Amino acid sequence: MANAARVKVLLVESGRTVGGTERVVWELATRLPEHRWDVGVWLSDAPGVDELAIALEACGIGVARVPEVDSRWDWRGMASTWGRLRRARPTLLHAHHVWPAADRYLSAIARAAGVEHLVVTEHIVGESHSGFQRALKRRELASADAVTAVSTAVAESLMSDYGIGRDRVRVVPNGAEPPNEEAERPTAAKIRTAMGILPFRPLWVCAGRLEEQKGHAVLLEALARLRAQDLDFVVVLAGTGSLGPALERRAAELGLAGHVHFAGQVDPIGPLLRAADAVVLPSLWEGMPLTLLEAMVRGRGVIASEVGGVAEVMLDGVHGRLVPPGDATALAAALAGFHARTDEVRRLGESAAAHAREHYTWDRVIENFEAVYDDVLGLASFSPEDRAASELRAGSPVARGGAR
Repeated sequence: MANAARVKVLLVESGRTVGGTERVVWELATRLPEHRWDVGVWLSDAPGVDELAIALEACGIGVARVPEVDSRWDWRGMASTWGRLRRARPTLLHAHHVWPAADRYLSAIARAAGVEHLVVTEHIVGESHSGFQRALKRRELASADAVTAVSTAVAESLMSDYGIGRDRVRVVPNGAEPPNEEAERPTAAKIRTAMGILPFRPLWVCAGRLEEQKGHAVLLEALARLRAQDLDFVVVLAGTGSLGPALERRAAELGLAGHVHFAGQVDPIGPLLRAADAVVLPSLWEGMPLTLLEAMVRGRGVIASEVGGVAEVMLDGVHGRLVPPGDATALAAALAGFHARTDEVRRLGESAAAHAREHYTWDRVIENFEAVYDDVLGLASFSPEDRAASELRAGSPVARGGAR
């Protein structure tokens, strides 16, 4: 096998902004051992992933910007995608889906173009938007050589919503890179000083797109309850999205001016997470949020909604606190507990860091995906020493920050 030709792998992702799914694509593209895999990447033509495309190309990875075929009437798009695949001639196509309806025509086009092997990775819980899309997805999952999910919760949704057998789905959780603490600490200290953080005025961070899924409206309601108790705090909301203006108006209506700061896109996100006394993830639904892992690996106390794969990573009372999704009262109570018991927050953070660094690493993610590829291709699995031969290329916008 050492002298065998490299396998041509095409990673495809149609997201329009840099987030968790794009981070996984980056890690695969830059960490898969070069002596085994000839990797190319397809990204959407949206400006939000321009920086990612540039960073990948700077690492010597071929990148194509390919619009998603999202309609059965888009014959021109289908023909163009078919032609691109015929020219690229990948042995294995690995499609990453972040939305339930994403890229459902791609698999059929790939098969028609002669792609031999197909791997599909699902990153989020949810049904497609229409019966026709569900049928397309069911067909795609049935025809794939392998299906992976980022959490057991996502795998179970594939079983219940699309009838796929449990033996057909392999769970490959996301990972987190242990941070350079010395590099992050000075910036984190400056953030705390700028925010006026004091012993009884903690800094809480919520990092994620300003969209319904992330539950920011619930967080604002919870914070209003804390202000009614005369508790002092500073909350930084890091991220952009369509709900930004509405959330800013709601924060003002609730009297949270001076306590809630809308920071926009924060890049890199690591120093802000390190600066936090706690990290809050009030999501209404999730797959396997990278912000959770990034906070845990830094030893931050976390309060998160019990959705998707969150409870698979974080045990309540051991690594952080779990609350029901959409429950502002429960979230306020958990935050009040963090406000009053800083020693407990520190203990939870230390436990979370040890857990994340042992079980959720990018090296493990890459090993798991290589095992999936080997199974699909009928190859014997390579040793961890072989896999460790590839080193991470630095400088990615997704490696620095950005979370869904």
